[in-house]
Amino acid sequence: MSKGTIVELRGSYGFIQPTSGGGKVFFHRSVLENARFDDLQEGVTVEYEMEESDRGPRATAVRLSDRFLNPYNFVRPLDGPRPKGHVLGNCPPPPHDRYVPDLLTGRITCEVTAVTPLFISDAHGIEGRVGEHRTFRFFEYEGRPAIPASSLRGMIRSVFEAVTNSCFAVFDPGRLDHREARVPKGVVPARVVEITKEGARLELLDAGRGYPAGIYLKRKRDGRPIFLLNCAMVSAYEPHVLDPDTEEPFDPRLSILPSGACEGMRVAALINSRTESKGVYQYFRVHKIAPIEQQGALKATNGMRKVFGYLHITGPNIEKKHFERLFFRWDDQGEREVPWDRIPRQYRRMVGKDVVEEYNAHLREYWERNERQVRKLGDKPWQMSSSALPHPSNFIEERRKLQPGDLVYYIPTGPLGSPLLRPVSIARQPFKFSRGEVLQNHAEQLERCRSYDLLCPACRVLGWVHEDASKLSKKERVAYAGRVRLSHGVLKEDKGKFDATLAILSTPKPTTTQFYLLRKGRPDGRVTYDGPDAQLRGRKFYRHHGDEPSKYAEGRYEYQRVGNVRDDQNRSVRGVLKKGAIFEFDLEFENLHPLELGALLWALELEPGMHHRLGYGKPLGFGSVTLRVTGLKVLNTAQRYSSLSSDGWEDRLASKEEWVSAFAEAMRAEYGAAFDGLLAELRAILGAPSLPVHYPREAALPTKEGENFRWFVKNKRRRDPHPLGLAAEDGGLPISP
Repeated sequence: MSKGTIVELRGSYGFIQPTSGGGKVFFHRSVLENARFDDLQEGVTVEYEMEESDRGPRATAVRLSDRFLNPYNFVRPLDGPRPKGHVLGNCPPPPHDRYVPDLLTGRITCEVTAVTPLFISDAHGIEGRVGEHRTFRFFEYEGRPAIPASSLRGMIRSVFEAVTNSCFAVFDPGRLDHREARVPKGVVPARVVEITKEGARLELLDAGRGYPAGIYLKRKRDGRPIFLLNCAMVSAYEPHVLDPDTEEPFDPRLSILPSGACEGMRVAALINSRTESKGVYQYFRVHKIAPIEQQGALKATNGMRKVFGYLHITGPNIEKKHFERLFFRWDDQGEREVPWDRIPRQYRRMVGKDVVEEYNAHLREYWERNERQVRKLGDKPWQMSSSALPHPSNFIEERRKLQPGDLVYYIPTGPLGSPLLRPVSIARQPFKFSRGEVLQNHAEQLERCRSYDLLCPACRVLGWVHEDASKLSKKERVAYAGRVRLSHGVLKEDKGKFDATLAILSTPKPTTTQFYLLRKGRPDGRVTYDGPDAQLRGRKFYRHHGDEPSKYAEGRYEYQRVGNVRDDQNRSVRGVLKKGAIFEFDLEFENLHPLELGALLWALELEPGMHHRLGYGKPLGFGSVTLRVTGLKVLNTAQRYSSLSSDGWEDRLASKEEWVSAFAEAMRAEYGAAFDGLLAELRAILGAPSLPVHYPREAALPTKEGENFRWFVKNKRRRDPHPLGLAAEDGGLPISP
């Protein structure tokens, strides 16, 4: 295919200027293959096929670049345990109260140059309130832009940990949960009758058993019944909650929900059995419904059956939602709730305190994920508001806990073997293995350091705190101060500043397992935390985007929000430093082994063509910097304290490469060719990219709405989802999965 740039756009057509020169090429919107015409902009680079027509060259197919690199990838840890009693392995650190013979103490002066725009947020000068669009300024020290020492330390430590195969110092070993694609096996609607000291008492409201005579059950060809829902469907939002194309909201007047309908409301209803159009499952449909006080007005006729139950209302929480649920039992024919001792034994269930606590933690996670949306709706109940649809589910409330009268779904056997309670039928469930267990199974040596006498290189050089010091005796050491101290980065050369309204930044999503996990060392689109052969990919690094931030069109950068939209999903920044800004900082070290100093120097300067990633907006192309050691002095302690004429400081900048080479050779001696493989992955991520770098998205061009999640949804639905490639082999991902 030929390449060119869009130079003109009109109502339904445009023109391409070929890269190779020559006249403009006409194209119609109908020949676009992976982009919408309305999203095109002049300056966008495209590939096209063409033919000659009576009016000149005409494109027969036009497409934007169909592959891209994800903004982050991972550096895999080295196989095998770290050597014990070795300076590049696990051993106790040296003391702080004296200079140790043969160890090195000194000062390094470094120069940081911004290769791309750089922004580091200040905690002061923030405009806008939480939950609104906010604007941040560049970090200031003594009234001038500066790089805080903590940011420099974090940047250096991330590389130092990787290159020395140190522990995962910043790592959450907890268990993740995920949303299943279908209703879990054995799930049953239930009502909480009572909360006890031991747990909770449940009444199962299982309409999938105990059918009265006359209920028609459709069967498959082999005689088995098709899947039958064990509750009834209540028309609530017709014809839909929200059509994403027309943005048409639901009309509450079309609902058959009774006046004042609320979660847990006791009702009577007329229902019958219906089969879903594709014949996959059979379900019960509510045709009329009334509060229990008005149940006498409902008369069962024409094949209808009258039942008593409870409304389970979660609200318009998904697009195109039609129904709420009615939980009921066929043998329930009373107007009032039945006490525990009168519920038939087969419909009673007891769950332990651990199940209740897990459910409460599950509700807290819902709140933490959706707090911003809930607070934004304020006191507008969903029945009275058609804005910001779909809404968060009604059960998402601050400090909400399981209580009597709650309607839940009871799962007899969850992924971990014990029962689960969930507020919705297709709910988030825990993976079988936690991240800590996955790490233990495949790289136990990478767990956080727990013993002062067996610290990894990074914890000895840059500091360590025990993750749970409260469990240790008073005699055990719980922390060690690092032997490296950094100053703030002081601005030495300013190339100018600018302000920007940034695109939406995503949060880490480790449940995207095809990006965060490997299977037997290789990418796999189907790997999950449920499998015993799952492996963590390694240490996460953000890619260098090139010497300029990624562009999607001439003069239009990936970091810019399309249309300059300013809402609660994105941020604006003031005082972004342009490329070319130069900072300087000092790093003081004490009692470092020559191999430790070599590792530190490698982590500072990296290799030619590699870039550190620093500050805010790294996934959008901000924050690529190079670091150069401009001074290196070592303190000769014997000379300092035995001479009146010398301070003991020696210039050792010329020895820098010697220390770096000694470190690299020592690592190769311990880990072999695997160390060079680790370096190759670092080079691939921190070096020049081979493809455009941006978040996954459905279209080749960004949109003002963002909605990058749609790419992941489409990818997950594939029979064989696209996994993230290994860093050194990454050929990119397709725009259309």
